[in-house]
Amino acid sequence: MNDDFDELDRALFALPLEAPPPGLRQSILRATVYAPRVAPERFHQWESIFAGTAAAIGVWLIFAMVTIHGFAASLNTELLAIGHVFVQPNFLIWLGAGGAAAAWLTYLSSVNLRLPMRSARS
Repeated sequence: MNDDFDELDRALFALPLEAPPPGLRQSILRATVYAPRVAPERFHQWESIFAGTAAAIGVWLIFAMVTIHGFAASLNTELLAIGHVFVQPNFLIWLGAGGAAAAWLTYLSSVNLRLPMRSARS
């Protein structure tokens, strides 16, 4: 694009290049591709205790929701109220407008916009 730097390009290409040290390629491959695999660590005891406790609490909550009638009935009422909000026309209109705006902005950010550049010569 810029033809004003021909002399600079010629000077850069005329510089002598230093040869890479011997064995550089092999040492890079040894450190990356051929590196020995590290075995993943096993769970510590406290992690196993925490996971078991969380699972026990989760099972207890599910059991409570199924068996306790008051809790399940109030949860059912709340879920119905939340579901009613999601089918309102205004909510759907705003959801569609937001989705369209997000899609449009995503499209605009991915398009390679080429604007004409003014040259210094004109």
